[in-house]
Amino acid sequence: MKKYFVILMVFTLLVGKIYAQQLNLDTVIERSARAVEEVLSQGAKVAVLNFVSTSEAFSDHVIEELTGKLVNSRKVTIVDRRNLALISQEMNLQLSGDVSDESAQAIGRMLGAQSIVSGTLTNMGTFYRFRVRVINVETATIQSQASYDLRNDEQVAFLLGSSPTSNPPIVTSGTASGVSTPSIEGTIVPGDNLSAKLSWLQRSADSHNTYILEVNANETIAPHIFEYTGAINITIVLRGVGTNRIIRIRSNGNMFTIKPNVTLVLENNITLHGHSGNNSLVVIEGGTLRMNNGSTITGNLRSTADNTNTGGGGVHIVSGTFIMIGGTISDNSANLGGGVILQNGTFTMSGGIISGNSANNGGGVRVNGGTFTINGGIISGNSASKNGGGVFINSGTFIKGGGTITGYISDQSNGNVVRDDVGVIARSGHAVWVSSNTRKESTAGPGANLTFGGSRGTTGAWDN
Repeated sequence: MKKYFVILMVFTLLVGKIYAQQLNLDTVIERSARAVEEVLSQGAKVAVLNFVSTSEAFSDHVIEELTGKLVNSRKVTIVDRRNLALISQEMNLQLSGDVSDESAQAIGRMLGAQSIVSGTLTNMGTFYRFRVRVINVETATIQSQASYDLRNDEQVAFLLGSSPTSNPPIVTSGTASGVSTPSIEGTIVPGDNLSAKLSWLQRSADSHNTYILEVNANETIAPHIFEYTGAINITIVLRGVGTNRIIRIRSNGNMFTIKPNVTLVLENNITLHGHSGNNSLVVIEGGTLRMNNGSTITGNLRSTADNTNTGGGGVHIVSGTFIMIGGTISDNSANLGGGVILQNGTFTMSGGIISGNSANNGGGVRVNGGTFTINGGIISGNSASKNGGGVFINSGTFIKGGGTITGYISDQSNGNVVRDDVGVIARSGHAVWVSSNTRKESTAGPGANLTFGGSRGTTGAWDN
Protein backbone atom coordinates (compact mmCIF):
# COMPACT_ATOMS: atom_id res chain seq x y z
CA MET A 1 0.00 0.00 0.00
CA LYS A 2 2.85 2.34 0.90
CA LYS A 3 4.51 1.56 -2.46
CA TYR A 4 1.36 2.56 -4.40
CA PHE A 5 1.03 5.74 -2.32
CA VAL A 6 4.63 6.76 -3.20
CA ILE A 7 3.98 6.11 -6.91
CA LEU A 8 0.79 8.19 -6.74
CA MET A 9 2.60 11.06 -5.06
CA VAL A 10 5.39 11.03 -7.67
CA PHE A 11 2.81 11.01 -10.48
CA THR A 12 0.92 13.88 -8.88
CA LEU A 13 4.10 15.94 -8.52
CA LEU A 14 5.05 15.31 -12.16
CA VAL A 15 1.61 16.30 -13.41
CA GLY A 16 1.69 19.41 -11.23
CA LYS A 17 5.11 20.35 -12.56
CA ILE A 18 4.02 19.87 -16.18
CA TYR A 19 0.88 21.95 -15.66
CA ALA A 20 2.86 24.61 -13.82
CA GLN A 21 5.03 25.03 -16.91
CA GLN A 22 1.92 25.95 -18.88
CA LEU A 23 1.67 29.69 -18.34
CA ASN A 24 -1.34 31.95 -18.57
CA LEU A 25 -1.64 34.46 -21.40
CA ASP A 26 -0.67 37.56 -19.42
CA THR A 27 2.54 35.91 -18.22
CA VAL A 28 3.40 34.68 -21.70
CA ILE A 29 2.98 38.17 -23.18
CA GLU A 30 5.03 39.72 -20.37
CA ARG A 31 7.89 37.26 -20.88
CA SER A 32 7.70 37.72 -24.64
CA ALA A 33 8.10 41.48 -24.23
CA ARG A 34 11.17 40.99 -22.03
CA ALA A 35 12.64 38.53 -24.55
CA VAL A 36 12.20 41.09 -27.33
CA GLU A 37 13.84 43.86 -25.30
CA GLU A 38 16.83 41.74 -24.34
CA VAL A 39 18.19 41.61 -27.90
CA LEU A 40 17.49 45.23 -28.86
CA SER A 41 19.51 48.33 -28.13
CA GLN A 42 18.14 51.36 -26.30
CA GLY A 43 15.86 53.39 -28.59
CA ALA A 44 15.73 50.79 -31.38
CA LYS A 45 12.74 51.32 -33.68
CA VAL A 46 10.48 48.25 -33.70
CA ALA A 47 7.31 47.23 -35.54
CA VAL A 48 5.06 44.62 -33.91
CA LEU A 49 3.94 43.19 -37.22
CA ASN A 50 1.63 40.21 -36.89
CA PHE A 51 0.53 37.18 -34.89
CA VAL A 52 -0.73 33.98 -36.53
CA SER A 53 -3.71 32.30 -34.85
CA THR A 54 -7.13 30.91 -35.69
CA SER A 55 -8.84 33.91 -34.11
CA GLU A 56 -8.58 37.55 -35.14
CA ALA A 57 -9.67 38.52 -31.61
CA PHE A 58 -6.82 36.52 -30.08
CA SER A 59 -4.24 37.91 -32.51
CA ASP A 60 -5.41 41.50 -31.98
CA HIS A 61 -5.28 41.03 -28.20
CA VAL A 62 -1.72 39.68 -28.30
CA ILE A 63 -0.50 42.42 -30.63
CA GLU A 64 -2.07 45.22 -28.57
CA GLU A 65 -0.90 43.85 -25.21
CA LEU A 66 2.62 43.14 -26.43
CA THR A 67 2.83 46.59 -28.01
CA GLY A 68 1.63 48.20 -24.78
CA LYS A 69 4.23 46.45 -22.66
CA LEU A 70 7.03 47.42 -25.03
CA VAL A 71 5.84 51.04 -25.08
CA ASN A 72 5.62 51.23 -21.29
CA SER A 73 9.12 49.84 -20.77
CA ARG A 74 10.51 52.86 -22.71
CA LYS A 75 13.52 50.89 -23.92
CA VAL A 76 12.48 50.68 -27.58
CA THR A 77 10.52 52.93 -29.93
CA ILE A 78 7.37 51.34 -31.33
CA VAL A 79 6.09 52.18 -34.82
CA ASP A 80 2.63 53.76 -34.89
CA ARG A 81 0.20 50.98 -35.77
CA ARG A 82 -1.96 53.39 -37.76
CA ASN A 83 0.82 53.45 -40.37
CA LEU A 84 1.01 49.67 -40.26
CA ALA A 85 -2.77 49.44 -40.67
CA LEU A 86 -2.58 51.54 -43.85
CA ILE A 87 0.07 49.27 -45.32
CA SER A 88 -1.83 46.13 -44.37
CA GLN A 89 -4.95 47.51 -46.04
CA GLU A 90 -3.11 48.24 -49.25
CA MET A 91 -1.49 44.77 -49.30
CA ASN A 92 -4.75 42.98 -48.50
CA LEU A 93 -2.81 41.78 -45.45
CA GLN A 94 -4.43 40.36 -42.34
CA LEU A 95 -2.22 40.90 -39.32
CA SER A 96 -3.66 37.73 -37.81
CA GLY A 97 -2.14 35.80 -40.72
CA ASP A 98 1.30 34.64 -41.76
CA VAL A 99 3.65 37.06 -43.53
CA SER A 100 6.62 36.05 -45.67
CA ASP A 101 10.08 37.22 -44.61
CA GLU A 102 10.41 39.20 -47.83
CA SER A 103 7.13 41.06 -47.28
CA ALA A 104 7.99 41.63 -43.62
CA GLN A 105 11.34 43.16 -44.61
CA ALA A 106 9.70 45.42 -47.16
CA ILE A 107 7.09 46.57 -44.63
CA GLY A 108 9.80 47.16 -42.04
CA ARG A 109 11.74 49.35 -44.46
CA MET A 110 8.67 51.40 -45.32
CA LEU A 111 7.99 51.97 -41.64
CA GLY A 112 11.62 52.87 -40.94
CA ALA A 113 11.85 50.02 -38.41
CA GLN A 114 15.14 48.36 -37.53
CA SER A 115 13.47 45.17 -36.28
CA ILE A 116 10.10 43.48 -36.67
CA VAL A 117 8.31 41.26 -34.18
CA SER A 118 5.96 38.44 -35.19
CA GLY A 119 4.49 35.39 -33.52
CA THR A 120 2.53 32.18 -33.93
CA LEU A 121 0.15 30.02 -31.93
CA THR A 122 0.37 26.26 -32.54
CA ASN A 123 -1.83 23.36 -31.44
CA MET A 124 0.03 20.98 -29.12
CA GLY A 125 -2.94 18.76 -28.27
CA THR A 126 -3.85 19.82 -24.73
CA PHE A 127 -2.13 23.23 -24.68
CA TYR A 128 -0.74 25.82 -27.08
CA ARG A 129 2.81 26.62 -28.11
CA PHE A 130 3.24 30.43 -28.14
CA ARG A 131 6.24 31.68 -30.16
CA VAL A 132 7.57 35.18 -30.71
CA ARG A 133 10.58 36.10 -32.83
CA VAL A 134 12.51 39.25 -33.67
CA ILE A 135 13.89 39.75 -37.21
CA ASN A 136 16.46 42.31 -38.32
CA VAL A 137 14.95 44.32 -41.19
CA GLU A 138 18.19 44.85 -43.11
CA THR A 139 19.74 41.39 -42.84
CA ALA A 140 16.59 39.23 -42.41
CA THR A 141 18.41 37.35 -39.63
CA ILE A 142 16.49 36.13 -36.60
CA GLN A 143 17.73 38.13 -33.63
CA SER A 144 15.74 36.21 -31.04
CA GLN A 145 13.04 33.56 -30.73
CA ALA A 146 11.15 32.74 -27.54
CA SER A 147 8.77 29.82 -27.03
CA TYR A 148 6.30 29.23 -24.18
CA ASP A 149 3.63 26.66 -23.35
CA LEU A 150 0.29 28.48 -23.05
CA ARG A 151 -2.42 27.06 -20.80
CA ASN A 152 -5.82 26.55 -22.42
CA ASP A 153 -7.72 28.40 -19.67
CA GLU A 154 -10.94 30.44 -19.78
CA GLN A 155 -9.27 33.64 -21.04
CA VAL A 156 -7.60 31.86 -23.94
CA ALA A 157 -10.75 29.87 -24.72
CA PHE A 158 -12.83 33.06 -24.78
CA LEU A 159 -10.46 34.82 -27.19
CA LEU A 160 -10.25 31.76 -29.42
CA GLY A 161 -13.96 31.01 -29.23
CA SER A 162 -13.41 27.50 -27.89
CA SER A 163 -13.83 25.57 -24.65
CA PRO A 164 -11.09 25.55 -21.98
CA THR A 165 -11.52 21.80 -21.55
CA SER A 166 -11.45 20.90 -25.24
CA ASN A 167 -8.42 20.32 -27.38
CA PRO A 168 -7.19 23.51 -29.03
CA PRO A 169 -8.16 24.03 -32.66
CA ILE A 170 -5.39 23.36 -35.14
CA VAL A 171 -3.78 26.48 -36.55
CA THR A 172 -3.59 26.53 -40.31
CA SER A 173 -1.86 29.48 -41.92
CA GLY A 174 -3.04 30.97 -45.17
CA THR A 175 -0.64 32.09 -47.84
CA ALA A 176 2.55 33.96 -47.15
CA SER A 177 0.67 37.26 -47.21
CA GLY A 178 -1.80 36.18 -44.56
CA VAL A 179 -4.78 36.07 -46.95
CA SER A 180 -6.02 32.55 -47.55
CA THR A 181 -5.92 32.10 -51.32
CA PRO A 182 -7.23 28.81 -52.70
CA SER A 183 -4.54 26.81 -54.45
CA ILE A 184 -4.94 26.52 -58.21
CA GLU A 185 -5.90 23.04 -59.35
CA GLY A 186 -4.18 21.36 -62.25
CA THR A 187 -1.88 18.56 -63.39
CA ILE A 188 1.17 18.06 -61.16
CA VAL A 189 4.18 17.95 -63.49
CA PRO A 190 6.52 14.99 -62.90
CA GLY A 191 10.29 15.34 -62.57
CA ASP A 192 13.15 15.21 -60.07
CA ASN A 193 13.84 18.95 -60.29
CA LEU A 194 12.53 22.13 -61.89
CA SER A 195 14.67 21.76 -65.03
CA ALA A 196 13.29 18.27 -65.62
CA LYS A 197 9.74 19.50 -65.09
CA LEU A 198 10.22 22.34 -67.57
CA SER A 199 11.52 19.82 -70.11
CA TRP A 200 8.46 17.63 -69.53
CA LEU A 201 6.20 20.61 -70.21
CA GLN A 202 7.99 21.37 -73.46
CA ARG A 203 7.17 17.86 -74.71
CA SER A 204 3.77 17.26 -73.13
CA ALA A 205 1.84 20.51 -72.49
CA ASP A 206 -1.42 20.76 -74.43
CA SER A 207 -4.16 23.33 -75.00
CA HIS A 208 -6.65 24.41 -72.32
CA ASN A 209 -4.77 22.82 -69.46
CA THR A 210 -3.25 24.00 -66.16
CA TYR A 211 0.06 22.55 -65.01
CA ILE A 212 1.52 22.81 -61.51
CA LEU A 213 5.30 23.07 -61.12
CA GLU A 214 6.02 22.13 -57.50
CA VAL A 215 9.42 23.40 -56.37
CA ASN A 216 10.70 21.29 -53.47
CA ALA A 217 14.14 22.89 -52.98
CA ASN A 218 16.14 25.97 -53.92
CA GLU A 219 17.23 25.58 -57.55
CA THR A 220 19.37 27.17 -60.25
CA ILE A 221 18.13 26.97 -63.83
CA ALA A 222 19.03 28.09 -67.34
CA PRO A 223 16.97 30.81 -69.08
CA HIS A 224 13.62 29.35 -70.17
CA ILE A 225 10.99 30.36 -72.73
CA PHE A 226 7.37 29.40 -72.09
CA GLU A 227 6.18 28.75 -75.64
CA TYR A 228 4.18 25.79 -76.97
CA THR A 229 3.72 26.03 -80.73
CA GLY A 230 0.28 24.92 -81.87
CA ALA A 231 -1.23 25.03 -78.39
CA ILE A 232 -3.41 27.72 -76.77
CA ASN A 233 -4.67 28.67 -73.31
CA ILE A 234 -1.95 27.00 -71.22
CA THR A 235 -1.49 28.01 -67.57
CA ILE A 236 1.74 27.23 -65.71
CA VAL A 237 1.76 27.57 -61.91
CA LEU A 238 4.99 27.87 -59.90
CA ARG A 239 4.44 26.74 -56.31
CA GLY A 240 6.97 26.40 -53.49
CA VAL A 241 6.40 23.34 -51.31
CA GLY A 242 6.91 23.38 -47.55
CA THR A 243 8.62 26.76 -47.32
CA ASN A 244 9.80 29.59 -49.52
CA ARG A 245 11.83 28.25 -52.45
CA ILE A 246 14.39 30.40 -54.28
CA ILE A 247 14.96 30.00 -58.03
CA ARG A 248 18.16 31.53 -59.43
CA ILE A 249 19.35 31.90 -63.01
CA ARG A 250 22.54 30.07 -63.95
CA SER A 251 23.80 32.54 -66.58
CA ASN A 252 23.01 35.99 -67.93
CA GLY A 253 19.68 36.18 -69.69
CA ASN A 254 15.98 36.36 -68.95
CA MET A 255 15.02 33.71 -66.41
CA PHE A 256 11.53 33.39 -67.89
CA THR A 257 10.13 34.66 -71.20
CA ILE A 258 6.36 34.31 -71.56
CA LYS A 259 5.03 33.99 -75.09
CA PRO A 260 1.40 34.29 -76.38
CA ASN A 261 -1.22 31.77 -75.22
CA VAL A 262 0.69 31.14 -71.97
CA THR A 263 -0.09 32.38 -68.46
CA LEU A 264 2.60 32.04 -65.79
CA VAL A 265 1.37 32.25 -62.20
CA LEU A 266 3.79 32.83 -59.32
CA GLU A 267 1.49 31.32 -56.74
CA ASN A 268 3.05 31.01 -53.29
CA ASN A 269 6.39 30.45 -51.54
CA ILE A 270 8.31 31.33 -54.70
CA THR A 271 11.23 33.77 -55.05
CA LEU A 272 12.82 34.52 -58.42
CA HIS A 273 16.33 35.82 -57.68
CA GLY A 274 18.59 37.45 -60.25
CA HIS A 275 22.17 38.70 -60.12
CA SER A 276 24.36 41.62 -61.11
CA GLY A 277 24.76 42.38 -64.81
CA ASN A 278 21.80 40.25 -65.83
CA ASN A 279 18.92 40.94 -68.25
CA SER A 280 15.34 41.34 -67.01
CA LEU A 281 14.28 38.52 -64.71
CA VAL A 282 10.87 38.02 -66.37
CA VAL A 283 10.01 39.21 -69.90
CA ILE A 284 6.42 39.16 -71.13
CA GLU A 285 6.19 38.87 -74.92
CA GLY A 286 2.48 38.47 -75.62
CA GLY A 287 1.69 36.20 -72.67
CA THR A 288 0.45 36.85 -69.14
CA LEU A 289 2.25 36.99 -65.77
CA ARG A 290 0.28 36.89 -62.56
CA MET A 291 1.89 37.46 -59.16
CA ASN A 292 -0.06 36.18 -56.16
CA ASN A 293 0.58 36.63 -52.46
CA GLY A 294 3.78 34.94 -51.30
CA SER A 295 5.77 35.49 -54.49
CA THR A 296 8.89 37.65 -54.88
CA ILE A 297 11.01 38.99 -57.75
CA THR A 298 14.28 40.35 -56.41
CA GLY A 299 18.01 40.89 -56.70
CA ASN A 300 18.27 41.45 -60.46
CA LEU A 301 20.76 44.26 -61.11
CA ARG A 302 20.93 45.58 -64.66
CA SER A 303 23.35 48.44 -65.35
CA THR A 304 22.00 51.91 -64.56
CA ALA A 305 25.04 53.68 -66.02
CA ASP A 306 24.62 53.12 -69.75
CA ASN A 307 22.40 55.11 -72.11
CA THR A 308 20.80 52.17 -73.91
CA ASN A 309 17.12 51.33 -73.60
CA THR A 310 17.75 48.65 -70.98
CA GLY A 311 14.76 48.44 -68.69
CA GLY A 312 12.83 46.40 -66.22
CA GLY A 313 15.20 44.93 -63.67
CA GLY A 314 12.39 42.75 -62.37
CA VAL A 315 9.71 42.57 -65.07
CA HIS A 316 9.83 43.79 -68.69
CA ILE A 317 6.46 43.89 -70.46
CA VAL A 318 7.18 44.02 -74.18
CA SER A 319 3.55 43.16 -74.92
CA GLY A 320 0.88 41.18 -73.12
CA THR A 321 -0.42 41.38 -69.58
CA PHE A 322 1.04 41.67 -66.07
CA ILE A 323 -1.40 41.26 -63.16
CA MET A 324 0.04 41.93 -59.70
CA ILE A 325 -2.43 40.71 -57.09
CA GLY A 326 0.18 40.39 -54.33
CA GLY A 327 3.81 39.57 -53.70
CA THR A 328 6.90 41.76 -53.75
CA ILE A 329 9.15 43.24 -56.44
CA SER A 330 12.19 44.52 -54.59
CA ASP A 331 15.90 45.38 -54.81
CA ASN A 332 16.17 45.33 -58.59
CA SER A 333 17.84 47.94 -60.80
CA ALA A 334 17.93 49.01 -64.45
CA ASN A 335 18.56 52.09 -66.56
CA LEU A 336 14.80 52.52 -67.10
CA GLY A 337 12.22 51.08 -64.70
CA GLY A 338 14.11 49.48 -61.84
CA GLY A 339 11.26 47.21 -60.81
CA VAL A 340 9.00 47.12 -63.88
CA ILE A 341 9.01 48.62 -67.38
CA LEU A 342 5.89 48.60 -69.56
CA GLN A 343 6.54 48.97 -73.30
CA ASN A 344 3.10 47.91 -74.54
CA GLY A 345 0.15 45.94 -73.21
CA THR A 346 -1.23 46.30 -69.70
CA PHE A 347 0.05 46.28 -66.13
CA THR A 348 -2.64 46.14 -63.45
CA MET A 349 -1.63 46.35 -59.79
CA SER A 350 -4.26 45.57 -57.15
CA GLY A 351 -1.98 44.49 -54.31
CA GLY A 352 1.58 43.72 -53.28
CA ILE A 353 4.66 45.90 -52.87
CA ILE A 354 7.16 47.43 -55.29
CA SER A 355 10.00 48.65 -53.08
CA GLY A 356 13.74 49.22 -52.93
CA ASN A 357 14.29 49.29 -56.70
CA SER A 358 16.43 51.87 -58.54
CA ALA A 359 16.92 53.34 -62.02
CA ASN A 360 17.91 56.53 -63.80
CA ASN A 361 14.24 57.13 -64.66
CA GLY A 362 11.38 55.32 -62.94
CA GLY A 363 12.85 53.70 -59.84
CA GLY A 364 9.77 51.56 -59.25
CA VAL A 365 7.88 51.56 -62.57
CA ARG A 366 8.43 53.14 -66.01
CA VAL A 367 5.64 53.37 -68.59
CA ASN A 368 6.79 53.69 -72.22
CA GLY A 369 3.43 52.68 -73.69
CA GLY A 370 0.34 50.63 -72.93
CA THR A 371 -1.73 51.15 -69.78
CA PHE A 372 -0.59 51.02 -66.16
CA THR A 373 -3.49 50.87 -63.66
CA ILE A 374 -2.95 50.85 -59.89
CA ASN A 375 -6.01 50.12 -57.75
CA GLY A 376 -4.20 48.78 -54.69
CA GLY A 377 -0.82 47.87 -53.28
CA ILE A 378 2.15 50.06 -52.40
CA ILE A 379 4.97 51.60 -54.41
CA SER A 380 7.47 52.91 -51.87
CA GLY A 381 11.16 53.24 -51.08
CA ASN A 382 12.34 53.24 -54.71
CA SER A 383 14.86 55.72 -56.11
CA ALA A 384 15.81 57.38 -59.39
CA SER A 385 18.81 59.52 -60.27
CA LYS A 386 16.98 61.75 -62.80
CA ASN A 387 13.15 61.63 -62.68
CA GLY A 388 10.31 59.56 -61.26
CA GLY A 389 11.43 57.96 -58.02
CA GLY A 390 8.27 55.86 -57.83
CA VAL A 391 6.70 55.99 -61.30
CA PHE A 392 7.91 57.57 -64.57
CA ILE A 393 5.36 58.08 -67.36
CA ASN A 394 7.08 58.55 -70.72
CA SER A 395 4.06 57.72 -72.90
CA GLY A 396 0.96 55.56 -72.67
CA THR A 397 -1.78 55.76 -70.05
CA PHE A 398 -1.50 55.92 -66.26
CA ILE A 399 -4.58 55.40 -64.08
CA LYS A 400 -4.43 55.57 -60.29
CA GLY A 401 -7.75 54.89 -58.59
CA GLY A 402 -6.30 53.39 -55.40
CA GLY A 403 -3.14 52.14 -53.80
CA THR A 404 -0.33 54.22 -52.34
CA ILE A 405 2.66 55.79 -54.06
CA THR A 406 4.86 57.46 -51.45
CA GLY A 407 6.87 60.64 -52.00
CA TYR A 408 9.97 62.08 -50.35
CA ILE A 409 8.20 65.35 -49.52
CA SER A 410 5.80 63.47 -47.24
CA ASP A 411 8.12 60.72 -46.00
CA GLN A 412 11.85 61.35 -46.04
CA SER A 413 12.60 57.94 -44.53
CA ASN A 414 10.62 55.63 -46.81
CA GLY A 415 9.21 57.74 -49.62
CA ASN A 416 10.16 57.24 -53.24
CA VAL A 417 12.93 59.72 -54.02
CA VAL A 418 14.97 61.27 -56.80
CA ARG A 419 18.59 61.80 -55.80
CA ASP A 420 22.04 61.77 -57.34
CA ASP A 421 25.53 61.62 -55.85
CA VAL A 422 25.15 65.14 -54.48
CA GLY A 423 21.77 64.68 -52.81
CA VAL A 424 17.99 64.90 -53.23
CA ILE A 425 16.79 66.70 -56.39
CA ALA A 426 13.70 68.91 -56.10
CA ARG A 427 10.87 69.13 -58.67
CA SER A 428 11.75 65.77 -60.22
CA GLY A 429 8.66 63.71 -59.40
CA HIS A 430 9.62 61.82 -56.26
CA ALA A 431 6.32 59.92 -56.39
CA VAL A 432 5.26 60.26 -60.05
CA TRP A 433 6.81 62.08 -63.02
CA VAL A 434 5.11 62.93 -66.30
CA SER A 435 6.64 66.30 -67.01
CA SER A 436 7.83 69.40 -65.16
CA ASN A 437 4.20 70.58 -65.18
CA THR A 438 2.62 67.24 -64.26
CA ARG A 439 4.32 65.56 -61.35
CA LYS A 440 3.71 64.38 -57.80
CA GLU A 441 6.33 65.02 -55.14
CA SER A 442 4.29 64.08 -52.06
CA THR A 443 2.60 60.80 -51.17
CA ALA A 444 -0.44 59.85 -53.24
CA GLY A 445 -2.59 57.74 -50.94
CA PRO A 446 -5.59 55.51 -51.76
CA GLY A 447 -7.87 58.54 -52.21
CA ALA A 448 -5.60 60.36 -54.66
CA ASN A 449 -7.01 59.92 -58.17
CA LEU A 450 -4.14 60.50 -60.60
CA THR A 451 -4.64 59.85 -64.30
CA PHE A 452 -2.66 60.79 -67.38
CA GLY A 453 -2.89 59.92 -71.05
CA GLY A 454 -5.46 58.37 -73.35
CA SER A 455 -8.91 59.87 -73.65
CA ARG A 456 -8.88 60.78 -69.97
CA GLY A 457 -6.25 63.47 -70.40
CA THR A 458 -4.82 64.69 -67.11
CA THR A 459 -6.65 64.55 -63.78
CA GLY A 460 -5.81 64.44 -60.12
CA ALA A 461 -4.05 66.49 -57.46
CA TRP A 462 -0.65 66.92 -59.13
CA ASP A 463 2.20 68.99 -57.68
CA ASN A 464 3.64 71.44 -60.20
